[in-house]
Amino acid sequence: MIIHYSSHFEKSFKALPKKIKEFAIQQEEIFRRNSQDPRLHVKALKGKLKGLFSFRVTRNYRVLFTWKDGENVLFYEIGDRKFIYD
Repeated sequence: MIIHYSSHFEKSFKALPKKIKEFAIQQEEIFRRNSQDPRLHVKALKGKLKGLFSFRVTRNYRVLFTWKDGENVLFYEIGDRKFIYD
């Protein structure tokens, strides 16, 4: 699996608290091993975010991503779920 990062994702990641960054790195490692691991709580999004998926970093933080093809994934956004779903 090849993960690509949008510039928006990279900027948002840099702004995260240190502890959230650590959790995000751990969750990405799980995602790389098995993108359907139940610990990630992967969900297909609906409405205006249709076509994107999310996985859990912590109870409040999510990564939004999309599959480019069978091997390539684009991490689009990371942040507090209260804000990134708007």
